[in-house]
Amino acid sequence: MGVRSNRRWLAGVVVGICAAVAIWAPDPDRYQRSWVTLHDFLHVPGFAFIVGALLIGFDVPDEESRARRFGRLLGICFVAAVIGGGVELAQGVVGGSADSWDVVRDGGGIVVAALWSVAQWRGQRASTRWLLRCVALAIAVGFFTPTLEAITDEMRARRQFPVLADFGARSELTRFTWSESSSAVLEQADPIDGSRMILHLFLLPGKYPGLSFEFFPRDWRGWGYFVLVCTNPGKELLPLTIRINDIEHNQEYDDRYNQTFMLTPGVNAIRIPLADVESAPQTRKLDLGHVALVVAFAYELREPRELLIRQFRLSR
Repeated sequence: MGVRSNRRWLAGVVVGICAAVAIWAPDPDRYQRSWVTLHDFLHVPGFAFIVGALLIGFDVPDEESRARRFGRLLGICFVAAVIGGGVELAQGVVGGSADSWDVVRDGGGIVVAALWSVAQWRGQRASTRWLLRCVALAIAVGFFTPTLEAITDEMRARRQFPVLADFGARSELTRFTWSESSSAVLEQADPIDGSRMILHLFLLPGKYPGLSFEFFPRDWRGWGYFVLVCTNPGKELLPLTIRINDIEHNQEYDDRYNQTFMLTPGVNAIRIPLADVESAPQTRKLDLGHVALVVAFAYELREPRELLIRQFRLSR
């Protein structure tokens, strides 16, 4: 009885420590996509570990009936799920990044642990053991896939540099987000545009339709220009505003680079001197070693327009 009591006490301590770490651990750098996705994924092994600790502390002897073992396992999974929901609520209270998708990842870890636990039960057929383990592994890999994709695209981005995006791979779309009044698809380029693929950006009427370019190599020191090559397929001029800011940006208009360019019908190459970007903030120099965000948008658009984007790059 003393050994069992000690195990339960230890399980409670382990679960408490895991919950505390989940609540108060600092968020990763939002500009490092692989770290953000890895941080998200860690909910899976974290809650698998919590279930494992509870199973050790509140185990059922092998000689007990299968029904009782299932009942105990379901009860532990329910407790772990409640802990997951509580962690997210607590994160919201203390100012952390509460995320409903984290609860889904918690559930994934709980299922992985439950399947692995059942695979260990005495009397289980070898084929059943392997099936349960394979399913558990497949679930874990599925949750880890976004991290693998982020790492792969970051490696591609480093190889491409000083090209920041040329849409040669569909994974490059994950470097961008779109405003509520815009959307985009990858398309085969027309011969006149001269590239394999282009980003076809649809701009709907609204205040700021456009895109945000968030994930790219951030050290632009030593380069002379930021270049955007695009095509205005319309018959009229299209005003396009480019915003560039660094990681230390305070969200004020006068603390970043903003400039509007009039795109003529046909191919356009916007060349922005990085010296202008660096000197744009009124009270300091923009840090070209830590560029955070590029936004391209139309302002107060009154009718739908389109833009075909071929490439973002730096040049001398």
